[in-house]
This record gives sequence, C-alpha cells and structure tokens, in this order.
Amino acid sequence: MPAVAAGLLSLALCTSPSDLENRAARFVGDQFGRIGRNAPQLDPQLSAAARILAQRALEIGAAEAAKMSSVSEAVSRAEGSDPHPRAFVVRGSPPDQALATFLKRTDLNQDAASRMGIGAQIANNSAAIVALLSIQKAELKPFPRSLAKPRSHELCGKLLLPLQAPKVFVTQPNGQVERVALAQDGPDGFCARIGFPVRGRYSVEVIGQGERGPEVASLFRVAVGPPASLEASTPMLEPKTPAEAKRAILARINSLRSADHLSPLESDPILERVAQGYSERMASENFFAHVSPDGLDLKSRLNKAGYAYQVAGENLGLAAGALAAELSIEQSPGHRRNLLDPKFSRIGIGLATSAREPANALVTEILAQPASAPGADSLEQAYRALEKKRAELHLPPLKRDEDLRQIATEHAQRAVELGQPKAELPGSSLQERLSSLDDVSRTSVEFFVADSPAQVANSQSLSDPRHDRFGIGAVRSDSSKFGRGKYWVVVIYAAARDHPSHSRARR
Repeated sequence: MPAVAAGLLSLALCTSPSDLENRAARFVGDQFGRIGRNAPQLDPQLSAAARILAQRALEIGAAEAAKMSSVSEAVSRAEGSDPHPRAFVVRGSPPDQALATFLKRTDLNQDAASRMGIGAQIANNSAAIVALLSIQKAELKPFPRSLAKPRSHELCGKLLLPLQAPKVFVTQPNGQVERVALAQDGPDGFCARIGFPVRGRYSVEVIGQGERGPEVASLFRVAVGPPASLEASTPMLEPKTPAEAKRAILARINSLRSADHLSPLESDPILERVAQGYSERMASENFFAHVSPDGLDLKSRLNKAGYAYQVAGENLGLAAGALAAELSIEQSPGHRRNLLDPKFSRIGIGLATSAREPANALVTEILAQPASAPGADSLEQAYRALEKKRAELHLPPLKRDEDLRQIATEHAQRAVELGQPKAELPGSSLQERLSSLDDVSRTSVEFFVADSPAQVANSQSLSDPRHDRFGIGAVRSDSSKFGRGKYWVVVIYAAARDHPSHSRARR
C-alpha cells in the first residue's frame, strides 16, 4: 500500500510542463530498454516540434495534432527536418491524468528510433503530452524556414549510412517538383543552391538511395514573403471533387517522375476500376491493408478483373485529404519506390472517404506495366498463316469471329498472369463462355508460346473440316520460363450448329 501511495504522490507533483516532459522521456527510454533496444536520444528540434503539437492538441484536439500534416508543419517550424516521425499524442484533465494515460502506452517501442522529441503543455487544468520518434537519416546544416523575399540559399548536409547518392528536390508553390543540381557531393557531404524565385510556400526534400530503393532522408518547408502575404497561401489546397483529386494526384506523381527524369504514368481505366473498388471496400468494411479480410491481395484483384500485366505494385494512403494521403505515400520508402519505378507505365487511382473517420481520405494507387498486345500487323500474320494452311489442305475457308477473338484474348491475358500457357486454367470461365454462344455446336482451343504469332500455322485443329470459324487472341510478355518478348497465342475454332459437315457427322 505505501508503494501505491508514493506512485500517486509522484504523479500529483508533476504540475509543470517540464515535469511532465521529464517523466515522459524517462518512460520512453525505459520502454526501449525493456526490449533490448537503445533508447532514442532527446533532440532539441523534435522536442520543440512536440511542444508546438502539444499546444495544438490543447487548442484543437489530440487527433488534429497527430495528423501527418500537423506533424510535418510543426517539425519544419521547429527547424527540424525529420520526414515522417511517429507521433504519440495524449490529452487529459487534470495534468496528472494525462501523464498517467501516457505511462500506460505499450506501443512506443514497436519500431526502432534513434532520437525523440518530448513536449508538454498545460492550460485550464488540462495537459497534452506529445512524443515524436524518428530514425535520423541525414545531418543538415541550419537552413532558414522563412525568407522575407525571393532569393536563393545553400543547403548543405550529409546522408547517414546506409543511405547514399543524395538528390535534392523542391516542390514549388504551384505544386511543380524540380530537381536541384548538386554543387558538391563527396565523402564530406553535399551542397546544393536552392532558388526560391516567387513568394509562397516550398517543400524541400533530400532523397537517399537505400538498399531497397529511394528514401526520404529530410523534409522541411520554407515560406517566402511577408507573413501577411502568406496567410491566404496554403502549401497544398485539397481539391473539391474526387475527379479533381485524382487528377491532382496523378499530376503530382508525374511531376515527381519528371524531376527524376522518368516517363509519366498514364491513367488506365481497368486499374482505375480496381483501385476505386478497393478504396470503397476499405471504407465500407473499416480496414486499411494491402490484403483484404477475405485474403485477396493485389494479384488476386487484378486477376479477377482480367488484367494481364508484367509487373504491378500498390500504394495505400490515409489522411485528412486526398493530397495529404498522397504526401504520406511519398514519404514511405516502399511506396515512393513504386512511384519512381521505371518499369511502371500505367496507374489507376481510387479514392473513398472512411466510414469510421469521415474526415479521412482513403487513396489506392495501382501501378503496372501491362502485358503488351501485339500490333495489328502481327495478329494479321497469324490469321493469314492459318488461312493459307487451311487452303493448302483444300478445306473451306474459316470465318474470322469477333466473339471468339475477344474470348481468346482474355484467356491469353489470364494465362500470362498465371504463367501457364494452357487451354484450361484454374478459375477460368473459358468453357462456360464458349458453351453460352448460341450458334456454336463445338469448339476447339489451342495454345502456343512463340517468337511470332505466325508460328501457329502448325495448328492441329486447323485440319478439322467441321470448323467454319475461328478467333485469335495474343499477348506479348516476358517469362522466366519461356524467355523475353514471347507471344502467348490462343486460337479458338468453332463449328456452327447448322454447319453441313456437322450435320453429316450427326447422321
């Protein structure tokens, strides 16, 4: 019993912000030590940012203070540059209750951190405590966060291992992203002179190349112009409609790719439908994950949509608005790697509002390189090769059937996705679709993987006199088993119900 009383007394004595910060900092360090991790070091810039957020939590609410946009703005105002620190915000009344709630947290040590910021504020018998945890990836020399008028300023710093090959990017007030040339890059660090040509708000990013791709090492904002002129200027206004938001996200992504000398992504209607459907499902079923509750992943969703692709990736973002969600995606190393992957050429963007948290936007981005369809000339070669061989066999010519061509094409796409050039595939509706054709009595399906569509001329079913029509579908794709640039060709033959040869066969 005395130990309990002493604990309550120690909480009650924490009546100043500094008392709360000291207790919170010791607790965070103990939580890391408890699982054998090094305790993060207190960082003055992160602590200053945490105090800004604690004040915001008292004025507006803990949830608002914890938003990524609020955290990024606070870090920048505090002259920090950590791109995406994890934020833990607690608010309570009286102040000792806020501390007691903070000391019950068990999630502070879930991820590694090299430094932390702890901030607390007290007002009207209420207190807010904020912890910011981050892994330092770069060391930057002091850089102004506000300029009275347009001019340039030199940014110097050093990436921390394992990051290397620094790149500096600046997002202009109009949203355009530009890459800044490095004036110096060596073992001692890098320097780049950044121009701020017009009034407004800028974002500065330092990117480093990690073991698994590009990572944001530093991020901060710079305001240019008198404070009064910036009041009406926000870093990024959220679009008013979903269509506008999708266009703005695509423009933002392509601006990033352009700054990194990559080709722009093109919107793909099938990917758009899949992405939109998944955003809506996450919103209605209250989950946020790359795998749905019933176990469907991106590959399953694309297969279900009949989309043939060589490579594909998926980004998910959740924030107060669509563009805020896009910014959170860009700051994730894995997601940013998808955005800047030169293998992707198409994208579909889905946007929905979370049912559980109406202010939050759920963004799904599906990026892919589709399996390329052969040109019309290549497909024509296949048709002509079969027609020529059919004539050499002294059999009646076959009619080109558009329905059969469409079914054959979709089956070829499905085969590429599964890596199985077969007439029968798991989950395929091929036979069902063929049997549903009213004027067809029998069909035959053949599959080829060839260097040219014209190589289907050795088709065995071509010699069946009962066939009177056919359709060809082809997809060109790379395969680890069959090689690069191969044509996956499906030929479907059919006989009409009233075909003379078929009538004779029945008799």
